[in-house]
Amino acid sequence: MDEMDLLARALPDARPPSPEVVARARARSAAAPVSRARPRPWVLWAPLATAAIVAVVFALVTNLASAPAVLKPPKVNQELFDLADRIEKLPAESNTYWREVEIDGNYLSTGGYTLVVSGRRETWQPRDPADLALMQVWRRESARPATTADERAWQAAGAPGRVKGRCEYGGPCPSVPIADQPQDCRYSSKIDPTGTYPDRTISEFTMADLAAIPADPTKLMERLHSYHEIWKGRGFTEPFEKFLPTTANLLHMPISPATRAAIIRVLAGLPTTKVVGTVTDPLGRKGISVDTGEAGGSLVYSDKPRKELPVYHRLILNPGTGETLSSITYAARTALGATKGEVMSYHARGPESGWSGPPASPPKGCKKGK
Repeated sequence: MDEMDLLARALPDARPPSPEVVARARARSAAAPVSRARPRPWVLWAPLATAAIVAVVFALVTNLASAPAVLKPPKVNQELFDLADRIEKLPAESNTYWREVEIDGNYLSTGGYTLVVSGRRETWQPRDPADLALMQVWRRESARPATTADERAWQAAGAPGRVKGRCEYGGPCPSVPIADQPQDCRYSSKIDPTGTYPDRTISEFTMADLAAIPADPTKLMERLHSYHEIWKGRGFTEPFEKFLPTTANLLHMPISPATRAAIIRVLAGLPTTKVVGTVTDPLGRKGISVDTGEAGGSLVYSDKPRKELPVYHRLILNPGTGETLSSITYAARTALGATKGEVMSYHARGPESGWSGPPASPPKGCKKGK
């Protein structure tokens, strides 16, 4: 086998040289004088060069065969799109009542330690407006040390049974008892023939209205535009794009998983939405922390002189259902004893929230309100 044969086998698809070219090359080789000296280097290199060509051809063919597919770069807020994909096909649930447990907490620093001043409210909204709607309200807040270290500091300060609350809007500073739970539960029950859902921050909904919010992207945006028109009727002058982050309030309402997934996709596509990461909420639950907009607010400490702390809001979403676990208010800058980024207050949904059977009547431990 000579070099021509090797090349022919290494490159089977290449067009072979003509018989005339082969004959001339072999004639030149036969006419050359035979020498007993060491072979010229090219005689040794020729098979090596041939092997190298074979190796290059093999490597090219192998690399072409195993080249990976082009991967799409991850989207901004990919965690939210992944969340929507996980939940959109969850089975829709239902029952006779939608129970909403709301727990408010405000952080209060006093006497060298920090307390959480909390309140609680529960509502049972019937699916059928002919049933009784029930609301429970704990009329007096309670306070407890925020951390184990704060509890030690509170004990070292003599474990006072009451503390002075925050003096807001220039009014009197309330006295708050130290207790595990808010005090003085009262309840009211009534039949509301309109069946209006208690949360009216987006629109006035019946349970049927909420169930009918579409999951189709085009129809959903049309519906959100109609809600924006309602806000404009309330004096809201901001454009639709500024209104859209507010639709996150729908995530704790009785809507289908598919609709919740569609709303999460809308929020994920907004330029003001940013996934912060996985965190633990004030009730100890793991969730996805999300900033949904640039709009802020303020905590007012007094009117005269005017003292207010600018704040921002952050959502924590359930990674299994997309529902809101908590919303957090944190300081937008260092001022009035607060540090930028410090959590100032929260609004959490109790773990009992969701579809439920009828409430106990009368509710245990509650007195009927006047």
